[in-house]
Amino acid sequence: MNDSRLTTWDEASCRRIHEATLAVLADPGVELLHEGARDVLREAGAHVEGTRVRLDAALVERALESAPRSFVVPSRGGHEDMVIEDGRVYYGTGGDCLYVHDLDTGERRRARLSDVTAFAAVTEHLSDLDYVMSMALPADVPETGIDVAVVGALLAATRKPLLICATCPPETLAELRDMAELAGAADSLMIYAMASPPLKLDENAVGRLFKCAELGIPLIWSGGPGPGISAPCSRAGMVVTLMADTLAGLVLHQLHRPGAPIVLGSLHTGLNMRTSAMTYCSPEIMAQQQASVEMARFYGLPSFTYGGVSDSKALDGQWTAEAAMTLALAAVSGGTMLHDIGYVESSFQGSFESIILGDELARYVRAYLRGVPLDDLDFVVEEIRAVGPGGTHLTRPYTRKQHRTFWQPTVIDEWMHDHWAEEGEKTLLDRLRERARELRELPPGFTLSDEVLGKLDDAVQAAGGPALAK
Repeated sequence: MNDSRLTTWDEASCRRIHEATLAVLADPGVELLHEGARDVLREAGAHVEGTRVRLDAALVERALESAPRSFVVPSRGGHEDMVIEDGRVYYGTGGDCLYVHDLDTGERRRARLSDVTAFAAVTEHLSDLDYVMSMALPADVPETGIDVAVVGALLAATRKPLLICATCPPETLAELRDMAELAGAADSLMIYAMASPPLKLDENAVGRLFKCAELGIPLIWSGGPGPGISAPCSRAGMVVTLMADTLAGLVLHQLHRPGAPIVLGSLHTGLNMRTSAMTYCSPEIMAQQQASVEMARFYGLPSFTYGGVSDSKALDGQWTAEAAMTLALAAVSGGTMLHDIGYVESSFQGSFESIILGDELARYVRAYLRGVPLDDLDFVVEEIRAVGPGGTHLTRPYTRKQHRTFWQPTVIDEWMHDHWAEEGEKTLLDRLRERARELRELPPGFTLSDEVLGKLDDAVQAAGGPALAK
């Protein structure tokens, strides 16, 4: 469990944001483009006029009461299950980067389905990344078949739980779930869907929301407002807009199937007005994400946020600084599911090096989040007495045992200068590339049976993708 945490708001502040969000949901309400969803809300007592829907506080409170506080997402064998609840922190990669930083050539190129497989296979070997997203949007697969192809490639490469940014028709979600069941666990699959800020829920997103509820697929539901574009250019205004989009989806989801598993998104986008570029790493974004995580905690529900990312276009000093800062800030906010680890170029680019650094940083913040426990305090006093003034603890059995619990880096350097020089004066990027090549050359962390792999391959090729590597 998470012991060390930063906070932005107290309960009274969260209550004010909640009341402001309820006011927005009541007036102006939301644009709802899914006719069936409008019928559901009309029957539940919402005011519906055309495509405009106004929600009262009672509908929101009912949804908040029925949403589960905890649920389990299993692996497909060999990894720990994820217990999704506030107070736990899990780390995962990101999805759908258009470009890949090629480990062999150093070029920035369009992503391919083979990159989805390769990234997932390496992530399978990384102990502190708990779940896997595609990390690449393959250009060699037709748009209509991307979700099936990506899920097939991921299932063939990793046993860790999957989170998919589905763009497919809602009916395809049943096929994705069947593919996960074929590979070992139907409920190891999660789906990510978003509103269209501000205050608009489109037909396809709501269709996926309903289908996830019907199938029992855990849904990560979020908005993604932008300051001065789809939300007021204000930190509080961004949070209120996000929460309105998020709670509107929650109401629909829980009306369709009370108790269906859902995670509240805490995602914000940034905009540099000087450059017109969307950003990932500004301090305002991280503060707003923390506040939104605290709103999910106020509701007693799990949350979804991001870190370990960079706006840098290259694997340079800016990249490492931003990756470290955003991962640490997201982790100490207490977000339940922390994703997008490995993103570079504001989510447009992914790489082996950035994923491996993210795993190292995740292990670092996990060690920090354990805090300073006091469970062995009495024994510590006896240890101090046993050694006495001027003595050393170096040879004590307690030291040998406890030192193994301290964080140890794998790619971050902590050697003396002479050793570093003898090893070739390698930079962090040198070590990351070496580690990436080592992991890429390892035998697969697991293998599916030929029968299962063949069926997944058939599904991928039927979706228009290339054959999976055997």
